[in-house]
Amino acid sequence: MKLYSIKSLLKNIALLCLISLILGCAKSSKPVEYYMLDASVGIETNQPLEKDEGPLIGLGPIRLPDYLDRFQMVVAVSENKYKLLDGHRWAEKLDQNISLALFKTLPAQLGTDRMIRYPWPQRPGTDFQIKIDILELNIDEKGQSQLIAQWSIKSKDETILNKRSSFTAQASTTDIDKMVQAQSECLTKLGQEIVSSLKPLLK
Repeated sequence: MKLYSIKSLLKNIALLCLISLILGCAKSSKPVEYYMLDASVGIETNQPLEKDEGPLIGLGPIRLPDYLDRFQMVVAVSENKYKLLDGHRWAEKLDQNISLALFKTLPAQLGTDRMIRYPWPQRPGTDFQIKIDILELNIDEKGQSQLIAQWSIKSKDETILNKRSSFTAQASTTDIDKMVQAQSECLTKLGQEIVSSLKPLLK
């Protein structure tokens, strides 16, 4: 009976230690934080748009390299080495986030509400289409945000403009909020460059 009591006591102690360990890990683990990009840094986007009968603009598709096609944020450790920040994630798929961010701000800059996002129905067809390939979008080892994009403007089946753009903004190596802000600044600059090329074509 005494031996049984000792074994039972040891089992209970082991069980309590296991429970304490699990609870300790649960308390120490931080909740996942979620982020969204913005393409209107420093731009007034609250101006109401009147109904416009001008050309119809299609935004998309927006394509990402496989290493960016994930919810975790990507940070460069060196020129050819990256790490995933599992506790810091995009609130939605990154290509959809970029599309939505541009869709919110481009119409006001272009002065037209005639814009739709990819995918759209075959009819009515778009008069102009903006296609974007994101080649780089991350924070480098020096804490600088970099965005490289290959983008084009098509009218019907003809490519009017095909361009590669590169933008940088100072971010941080540790502050995630500053990282996202810097990436949003780069995306804003890309939107402004698209506007400067597309706006003259709408007249």
